[in-house]
Amino acid sequence: MDAIYVGVDVAGARNTWVAGLAEGEEGLEVVWAPQLRSLEAIVAYCQEAPVVAVAIDGHLTMSLTAETGFRASDRQLRALLPRGCRNWVSSLNSLMAVPVRGQLLAEHLSPLVGTVLETHPRASLLFALGEGAEGAARAYKGGGEAGARAIAALWKGWAARFGISVDEAPRTDGALDALVCATTAYVYHRDPGALLRLQEEDSVRGWGPFYVMGKVDDA
Repeated sequence: MDAIYVGVDVAGARNTWVAGLAEGEEGLEVVWAPQLRSLEAIVAYCQEAPVVAVAIDGHLTMSLTAETGFRASDRQLRALLPRGCRNWVSSLNSLMAVPVRGQLLAEHLSPLVGTVLETHPRASLLFALGEGAEGAARAYKGGGEAGARAIAALWKGWAARFGISVDEAPRTDGALDALVCATTAYVYHRDPGALLRLQEEDSVRGWGPFYVMGKVDDA
């Protein structure tokens, strides 16, 4: 079986989404359809399948000097986002159990998977698809018909940009985020120059560097 690239949108125990991509004859194929899974189930899959990289939407590192909860990487990412989108980057201190779950997952994956990354799918959607996607990127987590239209528009653009085929398009923001994370894991291996590495303090500790898609205008 071909190498699999996994993406995880870490949230609560009942709202953590995962998806997997692999190279096919005509581009990337979704081989692990977006679905809700426990951390234990994700680790079990990575233990059994040929997973070579996992990109996780969640804080995988902490720093003693970042007492506000905003690491150097968070501040850098906020500065790159449009002014009205900077609240997409949350303080570690405001996220309750999510960073703990993300770091727990990364710790358990590190002996099994060669590459474990932190990423931010919402920023990557905006950077990779360009300014024309800003409205949809603002709206896709809002729910309702407007949210559904935004998810469909973002997926259409993302799938076209990265040549991804799927039997059923994502219908939730978590499913879309997991696919974006999986794509980031793939690009890290196949075209790392297309990614932007966000810098951390010397005092940072944890698992995995923090990467997002580079801005389309800078590619």
